[in-house]
Amino acid sequence: MALIRASVRETKATRAKPRTWRGAEPAAELPVARVLVDKGLVHLDRYFDYVVPAAMDAEARPGVRVRVRFGAGEKGGRREGGKLVSGFIVDRVAESDFRGVLAPLAQVLSPEPVLTPGLLALCRAVADRYAGSLADVVQLAVPPRRARAEAKE
Repeated sequence: MALIRASVRETKATRAKPRTWRGAEPAAELPVARVLVDKGLVHLDRYFDYVVPAAMDAEARPGVRVRVRFGAGEKGGRREGGKLVSGFIVDRVAESDFRGVLAPLAQVLSPEPVLTPGLLALCRAVADRYAGSLADVVQLAVPPRRARAEAKE
């Protein structure tokens, strides 16, 4: 048992964590990203706002897959903690309706836009018609990410 515990600890220690861009400058134009978080809970069937760091400005376009910290709490004038979850950028806007501190995007998983406005509208219509959550319908409509295939393009 001790050998198994040691190997598990080593595996956890060698995993790479995505960068969180804490304290980074926000993007100059349209610094807020509206993100559809991949949480299939009906009461969370809405978009959440995140700050787009300047270093991710070119890649963080509507339709791309991202990782964000969900459930972060405010500490010292910034949002920290929370669980890393996947999502899609739906829109970029100049200001947020949320009056608190926004968490930054953690990572752009793929610069390839896979959630087009037409597909998003269709998924919204299906979710409304069949009383499902938008995140569940999008998860079924958009194929899973294949990093090897993206690298060849």
